[in-house]
Amino acid sequence: MLTAFITVAGILSFQRMPVDAYPDLSSPQVEIITQWPDHAAEEVERLVTLPLELEMNGVPHMVVMRSISLYGLSDLILTFEESTDDYFARQIVFERLAQAILPTGVTPSLAPLFSPSGLVYRYVLESPDRTPQELKTIEDWVVERAYRSVHGVADDSGFGGTVMQYQVLLDPARIYGYHLTIPQVVTALSANNANAGGGFYSQGGQFYYVRGIGLVRNTDDIGNIVVGANKGVPIRVRDVGDVTIGHAPRLGEFGFQKNDDAVEGVILMLRGEQTQTVLKAVEAKTEELNRQILPPDVKIHPYYDRSELVDLTTDTVEANLLRGMVLVLVVLIFFLVSFRAAIIVAITIPLSLLFAFIVLHAHDVAANLLSIGAIDFGIVIDGTVVMVENIYRELALREGQPYTLNEVILAAAKDVDRPIFYSVAVILAGYLPIYALTGASGKLFHPMAETMSFALVGALILTLTLIPVLASYWFKKGVHEKPNRAFEWMKRKYAVQLDWSLNRPKTTMLIATLIFLATLLLVPFIGGEFMPHLDEGALWVRATMPYTISFEEASKIAPQIRDILMSYPQVTVVGSELGRPDDGTDPTGFFNCEFYVGLKPYKDESWIGEISEKKQLIESINKKLSAFPGIIFNYTQPAEDAVDEALTGLKSSLAIKVYGEDLNVLQDKAIQIKNALSNVPGFTDLTVVRELGQPSLLVDVDRDKIARYGINVADVEAVISAAVGGQAVTQVIQGEKLFDLVVRMQPQFRSNAHEIGNLLVGTPDGQQIPLSQLAKIAQGNGASFIYRENNSRYIGVQYSIEGRDLERAVRDGQAAVKKAVTLPQGYTMSWGGEYSQFLEAKSQMYFIGPLAVVLIFMILFALYGNFKFPVTIALGVIMTEPVGALVALKLTHTPFSVSSVLGLLALLGVSVETAVILVSYINKLRQEGMGIRAATREASLLRLRPIMMTALVACLGLLPAALSTGIGSDTQRPFAIVIVAGLISRLFIGFFVNPVLYEMVAREGDVLQV
Repeated sequence: MLTAFITVAGILSFQRMPVDAYPDLSSPQVEIITQWPDHAAEEVERLVTLPLELEMNGVPHMVVMRSISLYGLSDLILTFEESTDDYFARQIVFERLAQAILPTGVTPSLAPLFSPSGLVYRYVLESPDRTPQELKTIEDWVVERAYRSVHGVADDSGFGGTVMQYQVLLDPARIYGYHLTIPQVVTALSANNANAGGGFYSQGGQFYYVRGIGLVRNTDDIGNIVVGANKGVPIRVRDVGDVTIGHAPRLGEFGFQKNDDAVEGVILMLRGEQTQTVLKAVEAKTEELNRQILPPDVKIHPYYDRSELVDLTTDTVEANLLRGMVLVLVVLIFFLVSFRAAIIVAITIPLSLLFAFIVLHAHDVAANLLSIGAIDFGIVIDGTVVMVENIYRELALREGQPYTLNEVILAAAKDVDRPIFYSVAVILAGYLPIYALTGASGKLFHPMAETMSFALVGALILTLTLIPVLASYWFKKGVHEKPNRAFEWMKRKYAVQLDWSLNRPKTTMLIATLIFLATLLLVPFIGGEFMPHLDEGALWVRATMPYTISFEEASKIAPQIRDILMSYPQVTVVGSELGRPDDGTDPTGFFNCEFYVGLKPYKDESWIGEISEKKQLIESINKKLSAFPGIIFNYTQPAEDAVDEALTGLKSSLAIKVYGEDLNVLQDKAIQIKNALSNVPGFTDLTVVRELGQPSLLVDVDRDKIARYGINVADVEAVISAAVGGQAVTQVIQGEKLFDLVVRMQPQFRSNAHEIGNLLVGTPDGQQIPLSQLAKIAQGNGASFIYRENNSRYIGVQYSIEGRDLERAVRDGQAAVKKAVTLPQGYTMSWGGEYSQFLEAKSQMYFIGPLAVVLIFMILFALYGNFKFPVTIALGVIMTEPVGALVALKLTHTPFSVSSVLGLLALLGVSVETAVILVSYINKLRQEGMGIRAATREASLLRLRPIMMTALVACLGLLPAALSTGIGSDTQRPFAIVIVAGLISRLFIGFFVNPVLYEMVAREGDVLQV
């Protein structure tokens, strides 16, 4: 009945438990976005970013504060400790925002609460007839509102198209002819667009509101606004300029397939929500919008859906698990030559997993690729294998003799219940230190440790309760053990070699020691990295063009790159994002163009031929794109790109940061670092994030000259702001939509320095003075961007590592930089990003590794009541376990990573378990009166089958994962490789080392516990 309950509850829990491809690894963040249109990076930094940073200093639980100041935008990101509540962090930041002293009209806002990996859905608005501006209006006022109403959606960020504006384009000649000034026009427009409330009155027993209607409705209303009078004749807006519907200056452009100017929407998931749940609701809303809400000619076309990645990774994991279960079943049938016994063992696999699902669902833990894919069913059922094998063997020995079935089963179960319990405890001890991991490593592997631990506990409960009961039902007619010639042959061969080893203990230990030491020599050549990268089945290509490139020039290059990417048969869809979105959520410039490249499944026939894998595709694309001079291309993946940017603050997962005050010094030192690293093998895609060199037109007001005319600096800057940049003076309301009403000079009067110098500034006595007579107008260079971290400016050197492991490459790079670059006093440097995560994880491993060993040793001491046998077990495991693991890592060119090191910890528990099975049985035979040599030899031969079975089922259970190359296999492969190869070496060497070690330390009078 309990088993039936576990089955039903487990299935229900699994159906309701969300599954994601990858856990969210980011720390809690709060992003402050402040737009200040038309202002240079230095002004944004000085007047917006610095006041905000000043107020945010000392925010509780804040770890790092980064900011980017660029033209018209300040972006400040505060990262908090892992344990910080997201809403607490936002509340503290929001309270402090009100205290920041900012320029008039500048209002900072908090970005929606989403994580960097929360980008789960991309779509494009399509229509055969509508303009990009019309589609952008529909996106802003219809589609975004609809998606934001979906539970779990943090934001829908639009990209592409033009933002509609009502514009008054002034003619300076006409303004001059009517003796008007630009500020007068601005004031008139602002004062003639409002409704008034006049209270109420009563008449005829009814209640009436009084409303004054003065809002402008269209271009005609705007053109009829009076800005002055000439001899009693009103001067209207249409008399001094043209009133038209135009668009705001473009900050970016989205291209999709052959459409160079499309409109995109990006759905961002609320932090803490589950991907599958949110995506189902989003997809339902998409269907509703297409069917009921949008005009018939406008359709939403999704082109990126995270659920596809979830499905692909789930398929990979399910295939690996199914293959592993089949291999485990084959091993059981081979050794026991009994289908019934194999089924009894195999039934533990799904039941233990269902037990784990019940507990995980109760704790609201989501399943992911690593937590499910890294489950080794062989390890889970090791205790069950020992239990069934012992029951099966005891019943087979009594074939043809009278016996009571339940008594034999009970006695056989009691023989092994204590070793099984402690063996499972040892395996759990190998997983428990994973909970000591913090940061990204902890978030990645805690779900795996929980899933495996609960599955082991479930298997232990089933082994001690259900398995003996099933045996009593299925073995009622007794057991006839069929001959297993293959195993008997192995047993005879092993007996010969075992006798040789026991007769020559010193020689045996010397050989084992030499093998162990030889494999340790491989360690310096294996290298290290933080984590293998999850293949998302898509590409994210970044083109970094010259930093001063104009929008017009960059928009010509993006379609050419898109055409090249679309030319590959392996590519399904290509979208390009040039510049930044209008909401300021991605602070960058026209030099930056990013391409989403969807790929066909790797099983598709398009991958057969010259390009058969993703790496070859990237090499081919890079070769073609190298035809664009002066453009640097980088290749990553959609979700990975967002996480990398959040990690470093730059658009790269690896970066060196130089901190200091002077941007010129920073740039010089960054260039020196780049030159030094360019000669170090493995460093590629080296890019200095240049912050200087932005051409500027500087209008330096001459205070003596303006004083002669009674003009204020504000009067001059008002002309510059309104006439050149464009000033939004009010808004035009259309139903629920709001559009800015902007005043600017006509394009021909603001197209160059000469025309800007001819702009007229009004004086108090009615004169019109050209701007060039009131200010010095000259071209200069300024900052394009200003990056800051923890109250200091910095410049970044981005890089990638290819052909080498991260640890050794960076070590060589640090030596080269130290030799070639000397930093001035007050300037510092750090190697950040994924490398800093690697160092953090490495330091944690130095702690959790010994912790696992201590826990296991304490369990063994509790089992045997002395130090002698635990020490021999530990020594035998240390000498045999790493041999296969290290050789496999070297042969497969797999660096040490968090995944592979945790595989070693899991392997440690399984290896100790095989030793416990042997030592406990030797002690049992010695308790029955056997001598040390006889008991050691007899136990080694009798326990050969359960030891081989436990080791092989654990090994073969993860073999498909170790060999898998499908999407979703990257992160679990190192974990599996280590366990599979380590168990093989443990199996072959441990068969001889463990008996020899036991006999070397065993003495008459030992405390013998099983």
